[in-house]
This record gives sequence, C-alpha cells and structure tokens, in this order.
Amino acid sequence: MQDVHILSFMGICLLFSLLSGRGASYLKVPIIIAYIITGAIFGPAILSYVNSTQIDSLGFINLITLALIGFNIGTELRFKELRRMGKKIIIIVLMEASLAFLVTAVATAIALKSIPMGIIYGALACATAPAGTIDVIRQYQARGELTSTLFAVMGLDDIYALILYSLGIPLAGILLGANNLSISHALVGASFDIVLEIGLGAAIGYILVLLGRYIHEQSLFLIYSLGALFIMCSLAEFLGLSPILLTMSAAIVMTNQNGIITKKFTHSLTQWSPPVYLMFFVLLGSRLDFKIIASYALLIVAYIVFRSIGKFSGAFWGAKLAKSENKIRKYLGFTLLSQAGVAIGLSLGAASILSDLGLKAEATQVISVMTASTFLIMLIGPILVKYGLNKAGELRVKD
Repeated sequence: MQDVHILSFMGICLLFSLLSGRGASYLKVPIIIAYIITGAIFGPAILSYVNSTQIDSLGFINLITLALIGFNIGTELRFKELRRMGKKIIIIVLMEASLAFLVTAVATAIALKSIPMGIIYGALACATAPAGTIDVIRQYQARGELTSTLFAVMGLDDIYALILYSLGIPLAGILLGANNLSISHALVGASFDIVLEIGLGAAIGYILVLLGRYIHEQSLFLIYSLGALFIMCSLAEFLGLSPILLTMSAAIVMTNQNGIITKKFTHSLTQWSPPVYLMFFVLLGSRLDFKIIASYALLIVAYIVFRSIGKFSGAFWGAKLAKSENKIRKYLGFTLLSQAGVAIGLSLGAASILSDLGLKAEATQVISVMTASTFLIMLIGPILVKYGLNKAGELRVKD
C-alpha cells in the first residue's frame, strides 16, 4: 500500500500542476513557482497527503534531476566559447561565490554569536541552483551574452562551492571541538573527488559519442540516453560523487567532440525530463514546515538577505573587474540567487558532522534553516532570473 500511496501522490501532483501552471501563466510568473506551491499544498505543511519519510523515499528524483541539470549545463560549455570568455568567467565566479561566503558567514556568526556556525552557513551559501534557472531559460527560450555567461558561471560555481564547503566544514568542526577532522585531509579528499568526477565523466562522454554513432533511430536513442543517464546517476551515488559535475563533464566532452550526437542525446532527454523536473520542485515545496519558519524566522531572513547581497554584489564587482558588458554587470546578480538541491545535499553533510559531535540542536537548525530558506528563495529566485534576462533583452518568448 505504501507504493500505491506514493504513486497516487505523484499522479495527483502531476495533474494538479497542470492547473496551478495555468495560474502561473495567468499571473506571468515562472511556472516552477506553481510546482513548488503544489508540493506545499500536498505536503506535511497543509494537507499532509505524504509525510517526511515518504518524501525522502523519492530522493532518487533529486538525483536524476541534478544529473540532468549537470548535463544541460555541460552542453552549453563549448571550448571555443569558453576561450572567448577566458578569465572573465573565473573572475566572476571567484567574486560572487567568495562574497556570498564571507557576507553570509559574518552575518550568521553575529546573529548566532558563533563563528563556527557562521562558517557553516557561509559555506552553504556559495552554491547556486541551476535547476530553476535552466527551467526559466527553457520556458522563455533565452539566448544572448548574459545567458551564455550564466551557463558558464553556473558550471564553475558548483565546483568552487564544493571546494569552499570541503574547507569550511572541517574548519568549523575543529572550532567546535572535533579532533578527528583535518583541513589538509579535507582538501585532499575534495580534490580527489573533483578529479575523479571530471575524469570519469569525460571518459563516459567519450564512450557515449563513440557508441552513439551506431544508433540512428530516435526511439533507440531515447533508450540509449536514458540508460546512460541512469548509469551515471548510479556511479555518482555509489562512489559518493556529485552527479552534477559528473554528467557536466560527460556533456562537455560530448558537445566539443560531436555536436550532432550531443543534440540527439539532449533531444532524447528532453522528451521525458519535464515530469522529472516538475516532481523535483514539487518535492522541494513538500518539505515546507511553517513551524520551522516560525522557530528560525530571524536566522532564515538573515541568511536569505545577506546571501543575496553577497551574490549580487559579487556578480556586479566580478563583472566590472572582468570588464564584461554593461548588461552582465547590471543583471547577472539577479540570475544567481536560486538555491536548491546542491545546497540541501551539502547541508545534510554538515548536519551529519554536527550530529557526530553531539550537537543535535545545531544539526536540526542547519537542516531546518536550509530547507525553509531554499523554499522561500525558490519562490522569488525564478522571478528574478526572468527579470534579469528580460532587462538584458534575451527572452525570445514573451508572456
């Protein structure tokens, strides 16, 4: 009966999202906001059609979605385009992620009167969620210099965020009294994981292009792409790697080796990915808990406000130092505020370390704040992405 209940939840949410999506279109807001609200309605916060345990059992949807996100970003990262952008992207990423870390860390450390906890929240603030941003780009078919820059920034942002997280969490643990954590070991471990993700993903991408030359029917390519994606998801889960970086590396190799096969691969994934993306945002909304928001309201507000300040100012000054176009300086910050799956995944790791130190209350606080803030950010983030791209004149589809 458990499976029946979960299936009915997914079916109801998919159908109800059609109705709520109409409402989003009428209000001229990105459609993913309707999906998030759908999840909140049927989740524990309102109707309680499913509980937290049942929501957690659908975690594989998050894994598949993150893999799809990584692949979509990778297909946009062509070496020719990256060489043209050159140092600009690196400067922007370093500035926007570093300032998000510093500003959030200082603000939350003052609010909590705890430097270690400030470091943890600062490390979690670095990551930018590509899911909502990519969905808006697809919905409005955005194209242009800002959109290209945004894809490149999102691709490198998560790599840098993982490095800052891998350094920040052990440092916070040491300050909290953990003797078994080492910054050097954390850095070596993070470096090894990143090299493995890039190397393994690149090898898979090369093999996928070789085999893809022998597949011509669209129906067979659909099976081929789906099977390949699931294998990459399983490898990431089994080895404890980032599915985003793994699939992004595979896509980068594919798109630079054979654009035609990559387009066929991407087209096949696009045929069945919309329901997966929809359920990803529904599950995000289903984690909403009004008691959590009430308990940590001030901390949640501080985290959202100061993370946004760090991201926006970092993107502006990074683009200015890089001498990017004026529209990138003015509007890139609006497109980098979203936060979702990656941040939630990292917060689970941080909470695990805190629990091991016997700091159960702090572990619960981290999970609660990140879940609530992610939900609230995702309500406004897509709207700001649309605003930035629209002001830059890169939306090809209007409401």
